[in-house]
Amino acid sequence: MKKLITFFALCVLAITMQVKAADTGEYRLGTGDVLKISVYDHPELEKEIQVSQEGTITYPMIGTVSVKGKTFSEAEALIAKKLIDGDFIKKPNVNILVSQYKSQMVSVVGEVNHPGRFPLDASINVVDLLAMAGGISSNGGDKVFLVRDNQRTEVMLPRLVTGGEGASALETKLKNGDVIYVPRMAMIYVYGDVNRAGGFRLEQNMSVMQALSLAGGYTTRASHSSLVLTRTSVDGKVTRKDAKPDDLLQENDVVFVPESIF
Repeated sequence: MKKLITFFALCVLAITMQVKAADTGEYRLGTGDVLKISVYDHPELEKEIQVSQEGTITYPMIGTVSVKGKTFSEAEALIAKKLIDGDFIKKPNVNILVSQYKSQMVSVVGEVNHPGRFPLDASINVVDLLAMAGGISSNGGDKVFLVRDNQRTEVMLPRLVTGGEGASALETKLKNGDVIYVPRMAMIYVYGDVNRAGGFRLEQNMSVMQALSLAGGYTTRASHSSLVLTRTSVDGKVTRKDAKPDDLLQENDVVFVPESIF
């Protein structure tokens, strides 16, 4: 009777853990993961075991156990049940840690210092992954893209770091197969009668006057009232218009400062 009660208790525990895992996105064990398994007060059962290609492990006394696709809690409950069913330990307190994550991977591509594939930790988020990739390179922009299930989510990095609007989408835990893409920085260009003509990084809400400041300001021959802004739309259409100092710039805008006719 006691065994029957214990069995039902373990079943309830397993169902509860499954619901919890579905709600929280808890990490699920997979092929290649290296598990560190211990049972409280039984040091002889502390083992480090790799999950086989079949998704199983071989554990002392209970033999082969299928753990692929299970959360930590589910795998712990399963091993505990087998130890109880075999009359090896009456009340086993099983603990599982992953010492090497090898079954699930995420990728970082684009303008980072060390692009590549990285093992998916149980709690890793986008900020953590960018740090693992050596951080954003000097050519990287202020936004990143999370590509998941053929859908792309964009967020500005300052919002991601400070927790502002739009950050929550990328602060959630990553999933197997996710790709983080860091595009090249957005640029604007200033030429004509300025002291340092060239291309400059487009900052958020940058105005024409700020761009002129980056370009070293007007030369002594420059016209201060005849600025020209050239803008190319996504469909390739080019427009030119007179610009004002407080106009906001977009990616690839070109500001031209003509020479004064006086």
